[in-house]
Amino acid sequence: WPHVAMKSVKIGDKAWLGFNVAVLKGVEIGEGAVVAAGSVITKSVPAWTVVGGNPAKVIREIPVEGR
Repeated sequence: WPHVAMKSVKIGDKAWLGFNVAVLKGVEIGEGAVVAAGSVITKSVPAWTVVGGNPAKVIREIPVEGR
């Protein structure tokens, strides 16, 4: 498989990933992010947000009090 490109995936501290989440190569999941079950992460996820869907989109931001 030398012709297949490889990139690392970075998952920040305190991030939660639900069951059956697919994370594509080269994506970064920010600190404290929550990824809904069954989501497909195609782009980097900002810190302290809730994302979900296929492809995953930001559902809401986590307020400062919740951190």
